[in-house]
This record gives sequence, C-alpha cells and structure tokens, in this order.
Amino acid sequence: MVMKKKTAKPEPGSKTPRMAEEAQVRRRPEHSAAFEATMGTYTSALERVHKGDYAGALEGFLSVEKMAAEEPELAERARTYAAVCRRKLAPPASWPSGPEQRYHLGVVRANEGNLDEAIRLYDAALQEEPGSPRIFYARAAARALQGNSAAAVADLRQAVAADPKCRHQAANDSDFERIRDEAAFIDVIEPTPTGA
Repeated sequence: MVMKKKTAKPEPGSKTPRMAEEAQVRRRPEHSAAFEATMGTYTSALERVHKGDYAGALEGFLSVEKMAAEEPELAERARTYAAVCRRKLAPPASWPSGPEQRYHLGVVRANEGNLDEAIRLYDAALQEEPGSPRIFYARAAARALQGNSAAAVADLRQAVAADPKCRHQAANDSDFERIRDEAAFIDVIEPTPTGA
C-alpha cells in the first residue's frame, strides 16, 4: 500500500501559494493605479443607478467597459449594467393608434390586473368610437373589478342601450361578481319598468 504524502494545511491567516501569487499580480504597480481608477468609475456609476441617474450611469459604465480591458469580469458587469441603463432610458412603448388597438390592449391590461391602464385605454378608444357597446362593456367590467359600482353600472347601461345582448353577457360574467348583489346592477340585468 502506497501512502500519500499529506500536504500541510496553511496556518490561519496565511495564504496558499496560488492566492499569494494572485495577490502579487493585483498589487503590481502598473495595474493598481489603472485598476483603482476603473473601480472608482464603476462605483460612481453604480451610485448613479441607485439615484436614478441612468444617463450618467450609462456614461460611467461605458467608460469602465473601455478601461477594463485587463479585467474581463468587470467589463462584462459594466456591459450588463449599461444594458439596464439603456432600457431605463428607452422611450415607453408607443401608445396604440386607433380605437381597435386601444380596446385590445385594454383587454390585455385588464387581464394582467392593470385596471387603471385598461380604463385609460378604454377612455381613449371611446373618444374615437363613442357609443361602442363593447368598449363600454369592457370598461364597465374593469370598473366592476375595481369595486367602482357606480361607474361600472353607468358604463353597463350605455353598453346595454347600444346592444341589449350585453345584459345577458353581464349576468353571466364573473368580472361583475364584486357588484352583482347591488341594486343598481340588478336593475340593469333585470330591469324594472323604470330601469334600463
């Protein structure tokens, strides 16, 4: 049986030969001043990100990317943060043109739970297509999901007046569950002689 020679464990606080070699590479005078300058720019750019100054941060990260030729990991981090800054600085997605696109995007936003944005889209669509029963109906559903029964019932009345089929649809639509037991909603679904 061959006995393996045990390697001595380094004492606490001492460095392994590889760690000592890496530390010496980092301490080389020709790299330390440049490295410190690069790290200073990187840190400053990170601080700007945290303050919301994405334009200033982007400029810093682009500088770090150029300065960090000897530090590929740092250059890669700078590229990643630069991409984040570019996304933050990009203009918002364009507002859909035309009532049809606004209506469809409103439905998507409502399904995502972004009811305020959905209602803004429906409002804009109704400005171009006033009296549209499907847009009134969609806005009524979004408002019902918010619990805004008065506005939901007002929109539902408009939808039913333009298309009586909306009455039956609302009676079976779970979006109106929150306001289903309210007298005004019941009056639209099952109208009395003075109702819808």
